[in-house]
Amino acid sequence: MIKKLKNEDYLKIANRLVNEQKFGESINYLQNIIETDPKNTKALILLEQLKKITEYQNRDLFGSTNLDLDPWDE
Repeated sequence: MIKKLKNEDYLKIANRLVNEQKFGESINYLQNIIETDPKNTKALILLEQLKKITEYQNRDLFGSTNLDLDPWDE
């Protein structure tokens, strides 16, 4: 029998994955939380932060004219 986890458990797992810098996996857990509870502010805030982190990690520095990563030039 598979035990269904609560949103608090998913949030703990997501935070642990963030500490391990496994951002993609953490985003998946956070999206599960938001599907069941769209107003979960902790999950929404952490998800937004992780999206920004992965956006900057995956940026092609040489394909952009904004080589200094100035957010105002985006």
